[in-house]
Amino acid sequence: MNKDKQILQEAYKLRFEYYNFYENKEPEWHNKYKNHKLYDIVVESFDYKYNEIGIIMPKLLGKLV
Repeated sequence: MNKDKQILQEAYKLRFEYYNFYENKEPEWHNKYKNHKLYDIVVESFDYKYNEIGIIMPKLLGKLV
């Protein structure tokens, strides 16, 4: 698997965790991942709806460069 695809999958995983495992415990998620390299990108992705994220996330990850 190439590196870009791995990074994209990791970003999706972090977003999934936030909405599925940390519901009503959002501060715990932020404390756990605040130093993660994808933290700012994933937090920015929260501005978008679930059905938009497949298009938006790769664009957001373009900011990592």
